[in-house]
Amino acid sequence: MLTDTYDLKTRSGRTVAVWRNAPEEPAPGGPVVVVAPGFGQRMRSAGAMALMMVANGATVYRFDSLDHVGISDGDIHEFCVTALYESLATVVEDVCVREGRSRATLVATSLAALPGVQYAAKEGRVDNLVLMLGVVNGRNTLREVLDADYLDVEHATLPAQVLIDKHWVDPRPIHREHKLVDWWDEPATVTALSNCDMPVCNFVAVDDDWVDIADVRRAFGSVDRPEPPEIVEVGLSGHALLRNPVALKAMMTDVTRRALALGADDDVVMPSFEAMVELRGVERELERAHAAGRVA
Repeated sequence: MLTDTYDLKTRSGRTVAVWRNAPEEPAPGGPVVVVAPGFGQRMRSAGAMALMMVANGATVYRFDSLDHVGISDGDIHEFCVTALYESLATVVEDVCVREGRSRATLVATSLAALPGVQYAAKEGRVDNLVLMLGVVNGRNTLREVLDADYLDVEHATLPAQVLIDKHWVDPRPIHREHKLVDWWDEPATVTALSNCDMPVCNFVAVDDDWVDIADVRRAFGSVDRPEPPEIVEVGLSGHALLRNPVALKAMMTDVTRRALALGADDDVVMPSFEAMVELRGVERELERAHAAGRVA
């Protein structure tokens, strides 16, 4: 797998770090996939998936979101989905130019589903939308994680930080953006999905502690479009599904098949365990080199 690393500037002048992975002998016209990380994830979190997709002929772009973990500008303490939207939009638009395409496939994980659905509906740059454990009702997810609905309280009464999945986050940027855009609420997701003109699929764990599958069923069932979005119910539990090697292998295979539009009879090439372990070390070095270059 060939890897190129580069930085992009958003319209607001901030820097998003990007990795491009491609087969050593790319086939003209092969699939182009952009992977958007979920909360608490960085580019290398999707390393195994990128390796699998590349092994099956795709060119894969990954990025670290602004105001998040990883090597792009900002810190996760200031996390909000509008920053993720800005990151995603910048990358997808650049990818289409670089690859000479009008559209690309978008794979969005967890909370990245909220801006991912909005972007796919508005910009016409996505030809296939695949969600992994995709959040459709951000308000309910926050309530589940925090045991409180901070979106409805007075801004002045908000705490300076809350703990979300082992990360300290200031809830005030999220509260402010909710007053400007309604992406955290389920009706906004339903409206956006209704305006999507591409295939949409959400892989959801049956017993997810962040994403209530009833929310997904209700939201997807409310979408008004000729081709309804699809739900694939994964028979394993927990939002930390991607940390389970067995579950990860099964989901990577299914997501790769869907993202690359492979047929039911097409074999999916699985990278070796040794290749995955080696990639992890290589990508940690890429992060360190990027950070050292930025400091210099």
